[in-house]
Amino acid sequence: MSTSTATMERSLRDDDSVFRLETVRDMDGCNILRAFGELDMSTRAEFVHSLDRLASTADRVVVDLSQVSFMYSGVANAIIDATYVHPGKIAVFAPARSVRMVLDVLGAGGLMIDAARS
Repeated sequence: MSTSTATMERSLRDDDSVFRLETVRDMDGCNILRAFGELDMSTRAEFVHSLDRLASTADRVVVDLSQVSFMYSGVANAIIDATYVHPGKIAVFAPARSVRMVLDVLGAGGLMIDAARS
């Protein structure tokens, strides 16, 4: 398994908040984009760039949002848009209720899978 990690740290108000993306390619050739922290307006561009790069080069991408504490609807819309650009390639693992709710409200519940690959 090969792993590459892109890290972006940012400060939000008085407390420090860390946003991190990790890309893992498993032995089956599936790419997993794992997000950690908050996916908000300030982290959207980095997330979208990473997702597009992976989906452009892989047969399948799992977006693991299990460690996301907040997801801005603009990020959810970017994931939905990516499924139109890369049809049949993108699935989402999002066990956090708040993240699932955003995707459900936007009509993207069908993108979700029950388990992320390791």
